[in-house]
Amino acid sequence: MTPQQVAVAVVVVTLGLLIVLLVLYGRPRRSPQEGLPANFSRGDPDSVLENQRLQKILVWGVASSVILAGFLTFYFVKEPYREAAYNKKFLAASVARGEVQFRPDLAAGQTGANCAQCHGPNGEGGFAATDPNWPAPPLDNEFQRYTVDEITSIIEMGRPGTPMPTWGVEFGGPLNDQQIQDVVNFLQTIQIQDKYELPASITDGKTVFMRKCAVCHGQDAHGQALGQPLPTFFAPDLTTEFYRLGLKVEKVTVTQNLTNQLLAAHSDQTAPTAQQVDAAMAKLSPAEIQAAGETAARNTILNGRKNTPMPAWQNRIRPEQVDAVLQFLKSIQRIPS
Repeated sequence: MTPQQVAVAVVVVTLGLLIVLLVLYGRPRRSPQEGLPANFSRGDPDSVLENQRLQKILVWGVASSVILAGFLTFYFVKEPYREAAYNKKFLAASVARGEVQFRPDLAAGQTGANCAQCHGPNGEGGFAATDPNWPAPPLDNEFQRYTVDEITSIIEMGRPGTPMPTWGVEFGGPLNDQQIQDVVNFLQTIQIQDKYELPASITDGKTVFMRKCAVCHGQDAHGQALGQPLPTFFAPDLTTEFYRLGLKVEKVTVTQNLTNQLLAAHSDQTAPTAQQVDAAMAKLSPAEIQAAGETAARNTILNGRKNTPMPAWQNRIRPEQVDAVLQFLKSIQRIPS
């Protein structure tokens, strides 16, 4: 029996008890002839009130208490299972709605956000519908890399500087909070255990670059402006990245070494001059500078650049793919004129 059926049964039994009590102890019907007023008639003696009648009332009270106690016990035992079943049913309905939002059956007249047109029918990734050269990341491993709140925020606010638009009503999009929650619930059902955005079968550095880097740095790696809504950002030329980063790294190292030498010699000069630094830098070979730049470039790929659109790729592509893309970049390096 369901809790609702048990509740109805308890109500029926309780009403039945009340009816029986009314029949047994209720006021009798008036006779055609007016009887003696109750206040003039002699009541039942104490021997009756404190024995048979009291005993009947106590028995009915105990019986009612037992029935109510049994019902409440059954209800508290059954209720958690009922709530769990309802939550499961509610979640299933939410997932079904989210699937319609994610990949609506247009032929059947369904409408929705149609995330699948960019991210693939199963969330495996694809290319932006508005820009076929812009890879849309896979969503079937999204929960391996982000929290539920972060994913919800990304859907609501979109991704500035990318074709990913805002979807939340609060941010000017078409979906309300429940519809976004439906999409998030559906995404959780298509998750795989692999947290990386590229499959392990992709081992070629140029392929990794074309899939993940070219959208910002250009297919020829010479850099490009990112455009709206980030018109002030220019993705740098990666064909000279090792030399450019190497100069910065080596200049810091050379300056520190010269400073240490001056301190060890107890010189009155506490810091090297610009001419001394330039002279020490001139002694470095391009290979040494590029080697230092390669290490710095690896750090940039892994950890990103704060306050720029450059993300951290450490938990998004595999370590061997990081090595591969570095080798590709190394093969196209040149010394700027």
